[in-house]
Amino acid sequence: MLRRAFGILDVVAEKSRLLQGRRDLVLTMVPLIALCLLAVFASGNFRFGFGANPDEETVDPIDPKSVYALSAQNLRFPVRMPAGPGVENGVPAEWKATATRDEDITGGTVFTVNYVTPEKNSLQVSQSNAPLPNVVESVFGARASQSGTIPIGARTWAVYGPNEKNRSAWVLNETGAVVVLYGSATVPRFTEIATAIQDQQPLPAAAGGAAPPADTPAPAGTPN
Repeated sequence: MLRRAFGILDVVAEKSRLLQGRRDLVLTMVPLIALCLLAVFASGNFRFGFGANPDEETVDPIDPKSVYALSAQNLRFPVRMPAGPGVENGVPAEWKATATRDEDITGGTVFTVNYVTPEKNSLQVSQSNAPLPNVVESVFGARASQSGTIPIGARTWAVYGPNEKNRSAWVLNETGAVVVLYGSATVPRFTEIATAIQDQQPLPAAAGGAAPPADTPAPAGTPN
């Protein structure tokens, strides 16, 4: 009987030691977790999710002017860079360019510059020598039907969407290239970047390149 009682006491003592060990482990981890959180907050790479916009990224802005120029030299179609009042090096005032990329699709290549508007919305400018439906599908993420048009100055842009992500595409058929604006920005911001690019002459191309010396616009929204 006494032996059994001592056995019970041993089990209780062992459980106590285990609980104490776990408590010590927790007490050890708490300051480590607190230090990690402090480091994340201090780095500026953390923000609470309520109302935070992923397009506001902490990505440093880039200067896309040299990329526009290089793409005009290397791609086999006319490349235009946004310009005009309030636009510097291809970037409207208070906007920021965050990335550029090239993508091969059926029928050609899509050259894209990603922008973030002052309202922290995404808006990308894509240009391509591929057939218009292929470019729209590549940028929009799926086959899409035109939902309307919008006149800007003397030009008319074809409008697609919005899609399930509440993003729209504005499309203009330029000479030798299709221009697609795509994102979640407001209509005034779409209009701002459309105005900045639609009447620009193509940037200089490499010898034997595709950019024509003058721009004779094709009808908007008309497939090549």
